[in-house]
Amino acid sequence: MINFDYEKETERILRQLGVNGSYIGYWHTLYGVTKTIENPKLTINVCKGLYLEVATKYGTSINSVERNIRTVLDVIWNNGDRALLSTIVGYALLSKPNNTSFIDGLAFYVSNLSAENK
Repeated sequence: MINFDYEKETERILRQLGVNGSYIGYWHTLYGVTKTIENPKLTINVCKGLYLEVATKYGTSINSVERNIRTVLDVIWNNGDRALLSTIVGYALLSKPNNTSFIDGLAFYVSNLSAENK
């Protein structure tokens, strides 16, 4: 059995998508995806679930977390790998997905990579 590192794999994918650690939202997204893999229900009520979890970890507000993740998604949508983004969310994108779809899709994608490597 291979010990799969969700965080490392998520980082690799985020960088493939076209973002890096110079964005605060990169770290928020990375932590948010890892937490969503551990507890997928965090995305049901994203503000009181996932954003609160990330905001608490980083000592910031829910609004900042939402904005910073949106910035990461904007960078990917405007300058990154849209084809990979479509693969991750699981459908052809005609417009930029919202934060919740992005986080949920990335968590599901990374989880499936983990299952393939077991």
